[in-house]
Amino acid sequence: MMLSKSMAPFVASICALGCMAPVSAYADSETTPDVSFYGRLHVSGDYLNDGDDGGLNVSSNSSRIGVKMRYQLDSQLVLLGQIERTVDVSEGASTLSARNTFIGLQGNWGTVRAGYYDSPVKRILNAVEQFREQVGEGRNIVRSGEMNFDRRLKSGVHYTSPTKYNLTWMAHYGTSEQTGANTDTDNDTFSTSLSYQLNEWQAIIGFEQQNREGLEALEGTRVALIRKQGAWTNAVFYQRASGLQGIGSQEAFGITGAYALNAEYSLRAQVFYRTASVTDDLDATMVTFGVNRKVNDAVTLYATASHTDNAQFATANVSGGGHGKTLTIIPGNDPFAVSVGVLWSF
Repeated sequence: MMLSKSMAPFVASICALGCMAPVSAYADSETTPDVSFYGRLHVSGDYLNDGDDGGLNVSSNSSRIGVKMRYQLDSQLVLLGQIERTVDVSEGASTLSARNTFIGLQGNWGTVRAGYYDSPVKRILNAVEQFREQVGEGRNIVRSGEMNFDRRLKSGVHYTSPTKYNLTWMAHYGTSEQTGANTDTDNDTFSTSLSYQLNEWQAIIGFEQQNREGLEALEGTRVALIRKQGAWTNAVFYQRASGLQGIGSQEAFGITGAYALNAEYSLRAQVFYRTASVTDDLDATMVTFGVNRKVNDAVTLYATASHTDNAQFATANVSGGGHGKTLTIIPGNDPFAVSVGVLWSF
């Protein structure tokens, strides 16, 4: 299924929404943008074992700084902006790699952003994850080699609809994942999701197509069902990827949960599993559990343990994704990790 040729009308329609939105005829020179600085320092001490050997590490896990801008153009239209960068706390690297960075417009018709931003399909995994940017997070299983649906799309246009009848729609078109000027649609990406919220239940379905010049398009479908009731948060997750070279298709499943013991402590656990259509020798299962202590709204302490069981040719990790230190796994080895960390948001 090729969606690229139909993306031009989509982009034009989204841009037209912003252009046609009513803007005051006057420019209020006395109005200044609302600018806020924010960030997160996330550092852990880890014992990481690749299945043969292990050692101690200090890891900076997607620590970041950012600036948000908001400018009220008139009573119905807001100009949005954000600049966000990753910082390395543990090793002192000077490179500030980009995170969600965009300019956008928000009105009663929804929000449109242009820049470098999370795809809708990526956000589905975020919604069920209990160990984001820690050891044992779900990306260790659902992302492998070319199978990557957890991207911020380059040079993209992202639209989020207003919520009506408990439904929220997102659509995102990335013009190209290549660097430099783009003159074709050979490497573009389309990603979309639809979310339905009713009381304690939320259901999300998403689809993404990544076109690749000279290769079969990579397609991914994700489905999540989440329930938050009282002290419990539970979720199930499913992913199917097709167009994988030499593999064909691959499926992944996840079950996640958390239980709040009180206002301060919570228990968390999740299991993720993946299997390929052509062979069982690429199967992998990861089990993660941990305890969180919420000191206050800004500071959280945690302890986490995770183990991955790999089949003969599988190389699934326990410390990939947003974790700062990534193991190299020999096919068939079973890595594990124990981690204690602090997460300070400001």
